Amino acid sequence: MRSDQQFGDTDSGDSGWGSPMPGGSGSAGKRRPWYGPRRFGFGYGPQTWQGYLVTALSVAVLIGAGTVAKGAHWFYAVVVAVIVVHLAIIAIQRR
Repeated sequence: MRSDQQFGDTDSGDSGWGSPMPGGSGSAGKRRPWYGPRRFGFGYGPQTWQGYLVTALSVAVLIGAGTVAKGAHWFYAVVVAVIVVHLAIIAIQRR
């Protein structure tokens, strides 16, 4: 067995961890978008750890605001703000 086969290395620049390494021959310096189309169903979902982090923080903010709000009208503004943040990230990364 060759030494590069032992560790799963390939000549394509793939790190073996799901996405090309920065600067590898296959990536051409592009970054992977945080959100992308889902494989099943409709809409967009997180594709990278950054997307999952933003989604988890958003859920935590919504749960915290919902616990504190207890029927206050400002809770709806928080919900709209969280949705706008996600849509802005998707729109910026689609360019």
